[in-house]
This record gives sequence, structure tokens and C-alpha cells, in this order.
Amino acid sequence: MSTPSIASQLAKLRKERQAIEKKEKALLSKTNDQAIAQIKAIIKESGLAVEDLLSALKVSKSQKTKSAPSAKRSTGVKAGFKVPIKYRHPQKSDLEWTGRGKTPLWIQDLKAKGQLDQALVA
Repeated sequence: MSTPSIASQLAKLRKERQAIEKKEKALLSKTNDQAIAQIKAIIKESGLAVEDLLSALKVSKSQKTKSAPSAKRSTGVKAGFKVPIKYRHPQKSDLEWTGRGKTPLWIQDLKAKGQLDQALVA
């Protein structure tokens, strides 16, 4: 009896791997189908709408900060507190800056030209 070549051994292993991957996909599909069926039943029983489920799945910014304490929190600053706009671009009203964080390029340009006061929001 001759020993199979490396190429034939690799081909056999690849074929077996494909068969295993196919079985894995089938099992995952079956599991997913069961989970979806359970979710549908719960939604139907509770009278929830799709919008209720979608809004519950959205993670708000304040929920993200609750899981990871920040240095600001220890100073007493409220997480999720919206800082008012301090600067607005004179020509492009959609460009705004609170004066916190990295300085936008348009602010740097206005400052270099000595026109930063024009962007200040009253």
C-alpha cells in the first residue's frame, strides 16, 4: 500500500472542513430561527410594536457613559450634559463648536485671520 500524497491529504482535509462548515451553518441557522421564533412570540404576547423593540435596542450616549466612569464624573459634571454652542461658522451655519475638545480647522482659520469674534454666538 502506498502512502497518499500531501496534495491528496490536503484535498481530503479541505473537503472534510467544507462539510463541517456546512453543518455548522445549518446548526447556527436552526438556532437563529428558534431564537427569532421566541422573540416573535414574546412580542406578540406583550403587544409590543417593532418601533418599541428598535428603540429599546438603541444604546443612548448616556447609557454608554454609565458603563465606563470618566474623570469628568468625579468632578461632579453630569454625564450626557449638553454644552451650549459657543461658535458658529459665519457662512456655513451647520459648522458649530462648543469651545471644548479639539479646535476645528475653520476656527483655527478664523483665529489666524483675526475674525474669530464673527463666529461667537451671543
